[in-house]
Amino acid sequence: MIFFLLAFASLCVAVISALPASLQPRQQWTVGYWAHEMSEYGCRPIIFIWAKATIEPGNMGNTVGPLLSDGLKTVFGPANVATQGVDYWGFIETNFYPGGAPPWGIYDMQLLLSAASTCPDSKIVAAGYSQGAALTHRAIEGLSDAIKSRIIAVVTFGDTQTFQDGGRIKGYDTNRTLIICNEGDLVCTGTLYVFPVHFDYVKWVPTATYYLAAKLLEDAIVTPWPNGSFIFPAVTIPPIPSIPPAPQPTDAVPSSLPTLPPIPVRRDLDSVVEVLSEVHPLDP
Repeated sequence: MIFFLLAFASLCVAVISALPASLQPRQQWTVGYWAHEMSEYGCRPIIFIWAKATIEPGNMGNTVGPLLSDGLKTVFGPANVATQGVDYWGFIETNFYPGGAPPWGIYDMQLLLSAASTCPDSKIVAAGYSQGAALTHRAIEGLSDAIKSRIIAVVTFGDTQTFQDGGRIKGYDTNRTLIICNEGDLVCTGTLYVFPVHFDYVKWVPTATYYLAAKLLEDAIVTPWPNGSFIFPAVTIPPIPSIPPAPQPTDAVPSSLPTLPPIPVRRDLDSVVEVLSEVHPLDP
């Protein structure tokens, strides 16, 4: 952990010291439950689109989203990252829409990703948690190939569509996708059984940050930011820690739920009376 913190600190110092002065006035960290930096400030070298979990406040939530945003800003500098949350109401009931997310949220995320793709020199990353992960699946799979190609990497946490979509986002490069599911999180097996382990994803923020940062730097080697406006630190991103495999579908029903007793099949009235009398004997 100390190594990771030192690496982060080195990255932050190296990148911020190299920022052009014109970007400094726009520096800001992710404060509160809302982020509209792309719509407020326009194109930045990195655009981060986030979809919050069910019933989380604002458009960033109060768990994984703000921390992941600030993780990217720690690596690349606050002035180089525009964070934009998806404005959708993540009710419990909206998990039951086909595909696991409400159509208005899917549409909003598609609009944001499409708008980000019009920034010619920006690199786009996206992520979502729980219902927001499902929303990320549905939004990206419905985009054109041209817009998908502009998305450098995607991370999902507690992904309710892991099993349904075969551990991937349909139509998107699996080499640029990281799906994080805690061991024992049953929402990753095609159910909506929610247990405390589903709320324990903040611990994976460093992993997701390293993953997105590594993909961004890999892409920047091939397609660097123009005009020398972005100088990379001479620091290597730490290896991505191993992630436990998602639970198997056979474990989808919690052991705490009792097994229903077999129901006898009786087709005639006398048999029904006999069964009832065994359970509730008639008074003589």
